[in-house]
Amino acid sequence: MSNRKIAALLLASGAALIVLVFVLAVQAALSYQKPQIGGDAGAAFSSMLSEVLYLFGKAVFLFVAILAASHLLKNGVELLKSEGFMQP
Repeated sequence: MSNRKIAALLLASGAALIVLVFVLAVQAALSYQKPQIGGDAGAAFSSMLSEVLYLFGKAVFLFVAILAASHLLKNGVELLKSEGFMQP
């Protein structure tokens, strides 16, 4: 496979991953429901801590996906530049 095809594949997969992350973030934001808080303080604290950890996990997943997508895009652009396809 030629370097141009590899670069195009890297650019396409990076762009697709960024779009996917955006769609997942919008879907998560639109479907978010506030947790039901229990009666006593211990149950309420436990419920809120669980929700914070769940949202933190989602945020970390989306952050890692964006990092991967930006790395793919960067490598695709660098490969195109090395082939002389993109002149500065």
